[in-house]
Amino acid sequence: MLSERETSSDFSFSVVYIYLMVMRMFGIIVMAAVAASVSAFAAGKVACVGNSITYGYGIVSWPDQTSYPHHLQEMLRGDAPGDTVENFGVSSLTVRKDDQASYWKGHRFAPAIEFAADTVIIELGTNDSKAYAQWNTPAQNAAVDSAITSDFEALIDTFQVKSKPHVFICLAPYVNNVDWNILDTTVVKRVNPAILRAGLEKGVNVIDLHSRFSALENPSWYLSDMVHPSVEGAKHLAEIVYAHLQMDTLHVTQDGSTLKAPKGFGYQWYKDGRLLDGDTLETLTVSGEGEYKVSVKVDEKSLSRIVTAPLDVQETTGLKPNAHAGEMREKSFANSLRQSKQHFDARGRALEKQRKYQKIYSK
Repeated sequence: MLSERETSSDFSFSVVYIYLMVMRMFGIIVMAAVAASVSAFAAGKVACVGNSITYGYGIVSWPDQTSYPHHLQEMLRGDAPGDTVENFGVSSLTVRKDDQASYWKGHRFAPAIEFAADTVIIELGTNDSKAYAQWNTPAQNAAVDSAITSDFEALIDTFQVKSKPHVFICLAPYVNNVDWNILDTTVVKRVNPAILRAGLEKGVNVIDLHSRFSALENPSWYLSDMVHPSVEGAKHLAEIVYAHLQMDTLHVTQDGSTLKAPKGFGYQWYKDGRLLDGDTLETLTVSGEGEYKVSVKVDEKSLSRIVTAPLDVQETTGLKPNAHAGEMREKSFANSLRQSKQHFDARGRALEKQRKYQKIYSK
C-alpha cells in the first residue's frame, strides 16, 4: 500500500530510518527499526461508503456535481490527478448486520468491496440511532451499542480482504428529526461512542464529523429536514474529510528503546495490529520485535484521530564483546572449536570466540 501511494504523487517520497540500540545491560540484543513515511498524501482509489449523507439525498443531480464525494474528487485531483473517488452511498441504511436496512445487504456493498480501494471512508451510524426507542431496556440499548461496534469492526476487516486500504471511519454529524426518530442526543450518547470504540479497537483513522458539521453552527449546511447536507453543506463536508486525509502522513520516531508518537492530545499504541491495553502515553518502551503504530488524537476539541505509519522493529543478534566474560569460559570454548569442525551463531555466521550469553550452533 505505501509504495503505491508514494508512486502516485510527484510530491511523495519515502524515507527509511534505521535505528540501532542496545536493549539490555550486556548489549546482546539489538533492535533495528525501519519506519516508512510520506511527505504528501495521495489517496489513490477512494471508496466513499455510507448512507444518504454520502449519497447526497435531496441534492444529487446527474452527472453528480453536488454530493460530498464529488467535491472530494475535485479537491484530491488538485493534488494528484490520478486519484479517483467513487460514491458508494445508499440512503436509509445502517451498519448493523441484523437490521433489515443493513448496508451489508445493500446493492452497493459488493461493488464497494470489489472496487479494491486504496482509501476507504465509512460514514454510517445515523440511521442506527432509530434502534434506540424510548421503551428500550438498558440491556436492549447495550445490545445495539455492541452491534454497532462489532459490525463496524467487521466492515473494516472486510475491506482489508480485497485490498489493504487506509480506512477512515466517521462519527455521525449533528442530526435532529423527531418524525424520523433520528435524534442528536442519541447520536452523541450512544452511536458515536460505539463507532469510536470500533475505530480505537481496529486502529484506524477517525473523523469526528459531529464536532465540525452542525446545523447549530451553520443552518445553511443542512436541508430543512435537519439530517441531510445542502449543496453548500456537502462541499463543507468534503473539506472536512479532505483535511483529515492530508493528515495521514504521521510517523513514529525512535530514541533507543523508546518509541515516540507525534504531538497530539491523546494516544493509543498497537503492536502487530493489536491494541496495547493501557499504553496511552506519548512514548512507548519497545517490548520486542513486531510492527508498532499509534493512534493520535489530533485536536483538543474533537475526537478525530490519525494513525501513524507502521514502524517495523526487528530483532537481530548483537555480537558486542563483553569485557567481563570469564577466561575459563573462553578457554573452554576454544577447546571445543578444536574438537569440532564449525560453530555458528543464530544467524549462521562462523564463530572464533564465544561471547557471554551467546547461543552456539554446531555443524
